[in-house]
Amino acid sequence: MEEVQSIIAAGAGASTKIVLGTPCPMPGSKAKKMTNLIRQENVKAVDAYISRIDEMIERKGEWLWR
Repeated sequence: MEEVQSIIAAGAGASTKIVLGTPCPMPGSKAKKMTNLIRQENVKAVDAYISRIDEMIERKGEWLWR
């Protein structure tokens, strides 16, 4: 089933899915495969999540405000 809307997740271990309007190169793909769905996971450990919250917000914001 195709994703049609973005899902923004918050909390330790949560997974965000961002649906883009136009395909872009998949992050981390050596073959530069195109995708319109970006997944970003938060760290699972609560103490690491608290100390890295700004980093995770920044990563999600890069894709959300395109």
